[in-house]
Amino acid sequence: MFELFAEAEAHRRLALLEDTRSQREKRRGGQSAQPIRGTATRRIKQERTIMTTLTDKRILVAGGTGTVGRHLVDAVLAADGTAVVPSRSAEKLEALVEGRGEDHDHRLVPLLGDIASERERTALLERARPLHGAVASLGSFVATPKASVLASHPTELTRALDGYVAAHLAAAQAVIPTLEPQGGGYVTIQGPLAFEPLFTTAGLVSVATAAQAMLARVLMKELAESSVRVNQVVIYASLGWGDDDQSPVTGADIGRYVAYLLSDAGAGVRGQTIHLMSPAQVSTLP
Repeated sequence: MFELFAEAEAHRRLALLEDTRSQREKRRGGQSAQPIRGTATRRIKQERTIMTTLTDKRILVAGGTGTVGRHLVDAVLAADGTAVVPSRSAEKLEALVEGRGEDHDHRLVPLLGDIASERERTALLERARPLHGAVASLGSFVATPKASVLASHPTELTRALDGYVAAHLAAAQAVIPTLEPQGGGYVTIQGPLAFEPLFTTAGLVSVATAAQAMLARVLMKELAESSVRVNQVVIYASLGWGDDDQSPVTGADIGRYVAYLLSDAGAGVRGQTIHLMSPAQVSTLP
């Protein structure tokens, strides 16, 4: 009974949020959009030309309410695209929308639901269509501090695999077939622990994300001739600890690179594992 009430309350709150957004759009629609001076028109057009890489493209951001996901959403919006963000949490969707302000209301589409659920994904993707690309930044397992993997219970490994590789598999199974009719990019976000066990207390994460990395490679192989191009971005960044810009690779760098891979400019890149270790890799993008 509590679960039914919670679900109904979540839908009510998201509906209220969407209604508020609609009212703001109506108010803005009643105001004059004409600039006062012609020079302002030229300046605005110039900025949009520089930023526009995902114009008229709807990009699904799986994990868009998370630490990395928020930067991915910002990058899609900055590139003049529409960010479609599914989430099981109405509260997280509300925080995401409110945190982006009113400027991007019409290009930020929050969808309440679980894309990993076979029962919910069909209706969710129907609301998300059309889609022209997607990025998945998923991982819900929190490692229990252990001296070694040998000290961990097998059920903890199962939890780690469910939190990373199973989550990415479910997202790929849901989204890639939706992209295939018109084609587009599909990007998975990965951490360096999959390639180097940097911390003895995160051994299970290394094992699970290594399986996630192999999943991405298998998808690249299976879809080599598909209209969907799959790439994997390995991020060397410290995010979610208070200041996301303190490491050499920032959240904005990650978002900018992913936006490039999902854009027409990045259409020639497919089947690649990109280790994003330096902002110089972003500064050289077209």
